[in-house]
Amino acid sequence: MSFYNLTYLVLLALVPLILLGFWAQERNRRIAREKFAPEELIVRFASLEPIGRSVARAVLIAIALLFLLVAFARPQGGERILEEDVEGIEIVLALDVSRSMLARDLYPTRLDAIKNVVKRFVDSSLGDRIGVVAFAGDAVVTCPLTADHGTVSMYVDRLDTEQPIRPGTAIGNAIRLSVNRFSREDNTGKVIILLTDGENNKGIDPLTAAQEAKDAGIRIYTVGIGTEQGAQLPESDTQPFFGGPRFRTDSRGNPITVGLDIDMLKQIASMTGGRYFSAANQMEVNTLYNRIAHEGQTQFQTRKLVRRDELAPYFLLLACLFLIMEAFYTYISPASAKEVRRAKPA
Repeated sequence: MSFYNLTYLVLLALVPLILLGFWAQERNRRIAREKFAPEELIVRFASLEPIGRSVARAVLIAIALLFLLVAFARPQGGERILEEDVEGIEIVLALDVSRSMLARDLYPTRLDAIKNVVKRFVDSSLGDRIGVVAFAGDAVVTCPLTADHGTVSMYVDRLDTEQPIRPGTAIGNAIRLSVNRFSREDNTGKVIILLTDGENNKGIDPLTAAQEAKDAGIRIYTVGIGTEQGAQLPESDTQPFFGGPRFRTDSRGNPITVGLDIDMLKQIASMTGGRYFSAANQMEVNTLYNRIAHEGQTQFQTRKLVRRDELAPYFLLLACLFLIMEAFYTYISPASAKEVRRAKPA
């Protein structure tokens, strides 16, 4: 048996503390009664619950609390392997992680805007196999094609501009590497989503790589990251403790500005039958998945999912049972003859 949330198990340490607190409270009450008057006199004028019954009720409450905390920890067991067939397309996300993604013409940075777009897209692309290619002056595969979208989101969240990739922006290299990541099945819809500012300065020509994608029957949808006005390039992705952000300058001391090459991105998309979207236009980006949802869906190989049975309801049922026993304990456990004699006046 495993637990989904182990935090609640730490609270189990409170159960013996509660019992200890009850014992201390009863002890203090008994000492206070003895100081006030002899026990025989108190029994004449007051009905006292037998100590054994009080202890039993406290134990029942503690056991109920124990089961309740275990239920909150979500115990799971009985692993089952389920098989299901899925239909979808293959999508490679080519994400720009060059230094220009530190620009803040999109809030809070261009790189954060990329992650936001990808997260919404991944959440909406049920059944698709998605891979991730990160690029700067070269391109690398950070996540192979997978139907596990949680894994895709995890890899995207970890991306930053400090990736071990040489500086620059090699859009053509990213497109070519993305093309090579697809399966060889001709009946499967294949799409590349290219998220970048379009300012290429390294590697092969982006239009040459786009032609290779077209010849392979792959559409490229481009998402422009940035604004037409551009923005200055910060020194780092963190804000200094004092003063405003520091920006990079050229050899003459002029600030370096990064822009957005919309024409290049539109040309790449148009050449392959795709479409250009602007990350600055939220409503436009929201239509991205709808545009590619019918790119020749096919049934993928059966995937196996590990499912675990939730055991929390059983522990909740036990907790309720012990609480009911505590509530009716006075009726289901009558006092002994000795206790009755002590409770009656002499």
